[in-house]
Amino acid sequence: MRMNQSHQLEERITFYGGLTTIGGVHILYSCGDTGIVFDLGMARGFFKNEVSVCSDFGIRSFLLTRMAPPVLGLYDPALLGDVGEAELTQVWDIDRLPHVNNLHGFVSHIHQDHMALLPSLRAGLPVWMHRDAYAVYEAVVAAGEYEGTQADIRLIEDGQVVDFGTFRIEFIEVDHDSPGVTGFIIHGPQHRIAFTADWRRHGRNSYRMDRFIERCQSVGVELLITEGTRMRPDTLFRKPKDRLEVEVAVECRRAMEDTEGLVYVNILARNVERVADLIVRTQEAGRQLVMDESTAVLWREASSRLTVLAGHQALDVDQDVIRLLSTPQWAKGPHPIKEVDLPYESITLNEITANKSAYAVYLTYPHTPLIAELETFGSRTAASIYVHADGNPLTPSDETLLKWLTEFGVQYRYCATGGHAAPQEITELTTRISPKVVVPLHSLHPSMFNSGGISKYCPAPGESFELSELVGKQIRS
Repeated sequence: MRMNQSHQLEERITFYGGLTTIGGVHILYSCGDTGIVFDLGMARGFFKNEVSVCSDFGIRSFLLTRMAPPVLGLYDPALLGDVGEAELTQVWDIDRLPHVNNLHGFVSHIHQDHMALLPSLRAGLPVWMHRDAYAVYEAVVAAGEYEGTQADIRLIEDGQVVDFGTFRIEFIEVDHDSPGVTGFIIHGPQHRIAFTADWRRHGRNSYRMDRFIERCQSVGVELLITEGTRMRPDTLFRKPKDRLEVEVAVECRRAMEDTEGLVYVNILARNVERVADLIVRTQEAGRQLVMDESTAVLWREASSRLTVLAGHQALDVDQDVIRLLSTPQWAKGPHPIKEVDLPYESITLNEITANKSAYAVYLTYPHTPLIAELETFGSRTAASIYVHADGNPLTPSDETLLKWLTEFGVQYRYCATGGHAAPQEITELTTRISPKVVVPLHSLHPSMFNSGGISKYCPAPGESFELSELVGKQIRS
């Protein structure tokens, strides 16, 4: 009976976000009366730096600028106010909005462009994410970077299969520069869809991508959706050479050994595994790592919960290596920092400048002005070094940062490695999986993707398909 019914169920996929931008992927898959939206983040788009809003009614602005998917069942009605179907159909230039009775959400990992909508979701909405990803989210909230969520978070493990009734999802952990990053395969009544999430080959767990490929091959994936962040004219014919993830903290230690001055380190705190490596390398260099309160809370809260850090050396040494610097009032974020019993000894700016060779300062971008005091006071006989390892700003050419470093004679070392695959690696993944159609997104240049002869399709915002229609397309690659 169920088999006969399954052939009558329409599998539909609608593409909203992340199609010609890096991040902000918003896709709705539905089958019968059940659907899932993936992911739940935002690209920068209309909001950056001083032009920003919080989730308290900010979701209205996100929806009206097409930075959030127009699926009203996702959001807290109290935050929507009078924004409804009439306004959103006008904004998206479509006839009607999708309506799914049994709606779910999915968050592949805790980077802003994949999770920023979490505080705006309605109470009780089922949202699936890896338990390590959720541990990072709880830490980010504790650190005051984001608000919590009213959604019903449902934790998943690598390899877990969840039955949604009309379809099943097989969750598969991949390798990226944040813990718990998860892609999946949707097993529908007639079709198989794979979503890679963000991934790379130069991380510490490249083998996960081979598992992902092999599983896609074995179930016969027909539609592959893959990120393409690094598809650019300059990478089209020449594969970039990537620094291995395990080398980043080693480069930080080398900087600490190369000078008797201060060393500043800028790492995105959500890359908790890299922070753990940094703590160990700082101890090896004979220094202590100075953290502000927000960063220390994020590290402490995440590291105490992450399964991926079980047995890591940093968990044994961090109390002795980390020193706590009180966050200046002007540098505090929009949300209160959770009161956490931190086991780290406090330190002042004067203590740091009195013995610069003894410390490395974990300096996040908003705290850049501290360089003025840290460089002006104390000995200046040895140059300080600033190691920029994928922390914000995500570019080596940020005018403001470079002006601060130049003003005070601080050496700049760009030590990024990033979390995204080279275009040639995406081609290889696609040809090995050999789907009927591949959709590249999470990219400024998706049309440049060399799909290796596999049919590819670049959807327009709001474009919707029955799965049989999309996988049956004969699309030029």
